[in-house]
Amino acid sequence: MRFLLFSLLIILAGIAYLSLAPSEIVNDGNDKVGHLIAYACLMVNFGLLTYFNRKKYTFAIVFALFYGGSMEIIQYFVPGRCMSIYDMLANTAGVMFGVIIIYFFYNQMKAILKKLGIKLQ
Repeated sequence: MRFLLFSLLIILAGIAYLSLAPSEIVNDGNDKVGHLIAYACLMVNFGLLTYFNRKKYTFAIVFALFYGGSMEIIQYFVPGRCMSIYDMLANTAGVMFGVIIIYFFYNQMKAILKKLGIKLQ
């Protein structure tokens, strides 16, 4: 459980850094795919921590969506960055993709984590 909390903090910090760093530092490349992957990872991690409790899981989904929207809005105030509705949509798609992954593969992921010595609730 501590491992998942730590990895969640790393993911949140990584997304914040990549979202708010000046644009010279971040490579634009295939930007939307990166957004989708980052937010899917965020939601999978959140899902592993909260899926057993419907109220906490719902909060995690809402938080991930809010976090993605907030990062885009804050970019408006960062020099060299701009807010993008398409990035917000990619963030949302990533969260939803993470929800789908958790829905279909939660038990398998839980079993793998158990074999690695990482316990869930």
